[in-house]
Amino acid sequence: MEDRDLALCRKFIGYAKNVMEKYPQIRHAWSIDADGDHCILDIPSSDPEGFPITVEVYPDEITVFGQGTHAHFVLFGNHDSLIESVMGLVRDLLSPSMRIREHLSAGKPYRWDTESLVEGEWKRKDTT
Repeated sequence: MEDRDLALCRKFIGYAKNVMEKYPQIRHAWSIDADGDHCILDIPSSDPEGFPITVEVYPDEITVFGQGTHAHFVLFGNHDSLIESVMGLVRDLLSPSMRIREHLSAGKPYRWDTESLVEGEWKRKDTT
């Protein structure tokens, strides 16, 4: 594919590593392809009630996974604003002011709501 942006993953790695260095208490691991156009940042759950967060970067999009939910960020030009938005979601998912509510039917998960704490009330932000 000729229009692949090979710089997105490399820029994400630089930005995210800089951010993660500031928070050594957050355990994380990297998987980076040899050509540097695909990478994965894994942040395991640090709490029994928490959930792992995975950020997967491709040449033209970034996907953030948390429990059963996910959010796609598609590149439409500016790498920096896309990467800042992704890391903003990661920050929020790591904070106590955001949660993922899992809905079950017959004991099996079928829907996940990302909720933010706003003025003492949980408000749905996204649904997967």
